[in-house]
Amino acid sequence: MKNKHLKQEINRLLTSVMQTFGKDSREYRDAEYYFDVLETVYHYNYSDGLDLLDELKNLLGKLSDRIPELSSNMFTQCYPNISEMIKCLEEWLSD
Repeated sequence: MKNKHLKQEINRLLTSVMQTFGKDSREYRDAEYYFDVLETVYHYNYSDGLDLLDELKNLLGKLSDRIPELSSNMFTQCYPNISEMIKCLEEWLSD
């Protein structure tokens, strides 16, 4: 990631939200979730050209050694919605 202070700023902002609304509040959980997703997207878009989708598929491949339902032949049957999402992302991101 190019911005080495981003994580610190996000943590500081989340601390402010937590102090205002509480750690169990919807506002805090939503902010934490959105920043986590956006930070991940930022990291993978601007760090050595890594592709998040390929990283996910590689991770699922590694995990399939220990979790049989993640193998390519069982994944679609066990997780049809995730499989469909990955298929759509492959089409949309293949520009």
